[in-house]
Amino acid sequence: MVPTSTSTDPVRAQDVANAAHRASVAFILDLIQIGRDGRHPLDALLLSTIVQANVATISGRADLQVEFAGAETPPPDELRRPVSMNALASSLRLPFESVRRRVHGLARSGLCQITRDGVIVPTEILTHPDYLTGAMRAFERLRQLHADMRGIGALEGLPPPSVGLAGGLMPVRTVARVVSDYMLRAMDVAHTEFGDVIACLLLFEIFRANTEHVGATIAPELAQADGLLDDRHRKPVRRSDLARRLGLPAETVRRHVLALQELGYIEARQGGLIVTAYALRRPRVVRFAAENAVHLRRMFAQLSQLGVLAIWNDYAAAQAASA
Repeated sequence: MVPTSTSTDPVRAQDVANAAHRASVAFILDLIQIGRDGRHPLDALLLSTIVQANVATISGRADLQVEFAGAETPPPDELRRPVSMNALASSLRLPFESVRRRVHGLARSGLCQITRDGVIVPTEILTHPDYLTGAMRAFERLRQLHADMRGIGALEGLPPPSVGLAGGLMPVRTVARVVSDYMLRAMDVAHTEFGDVIACLLLFEIFRANTEHVGATIAPELAQADGLLDDRHRKPVRRSDLARRLGLPAETVRRHVLALQELGYIEARQGGLIVTAYALRRPRVVRFAAENAVHLRRMFAQLSQLGVLAIWNDYAAAQAASA
């Protein structure tokens, strides 16, 4: 794994990297939960991909990120660029027909529009109260991740702000664009290493369920030499709980779980499934963790340069002072 701490102590750096990785996996899963809003997880990923492709021009320019930062300042439709079905299928590495069918379902639900030039999520949808509620939930979830990462010392040495957001502004849309970019990069790496998107999500959810009871960092008496939680202390998770958490049919979970077992990523134990410490040391898992750490730090560096972290740091300081 690539540590996100500047600590010169190798043990400390590895503990920080492990804790940051667990926190980021939980964050990815929570964002998908927020985005799917009762729908299939692939619908959440498709919507995020469409929105991100539509605003690619804005995401690449700091001045536009600042101009269209708040909930009350959505980018106009003339700045959005439609994305083709082929591009969506290629981006998520999904069969074209599956993407076409799901996008048409999203369009029928009023969540996107299919035009001659491609698919777009217009301003009228991005200003709907339901969308803004989800965006605010994602905003607060990222602020929680930021606090968690600061707490474990994983955000040292970030670049200073290069632009300034207005005082008192809640940059919900800026955060949504930066987070979506991270999410899609992380899922692309996961797909490269583990294959099917649903298999990736199941592997993530089993990993989270196994370890979410131990807190931000793992106590030395619960860990193996490299800081990974000892298998004896992993909490198994049942397939029915996985189906409920991810909103997937039981048969889909069963089929993918069997495939993950055959590949050696998970094992059945009394009470359910675990991702073993042995599996977490396999090259594909280690590569994913390392690349995820790079993309995670890149996300926080962007948020720092855009002035978002300065707003959150001021808020945290004010809260501490009032307490």
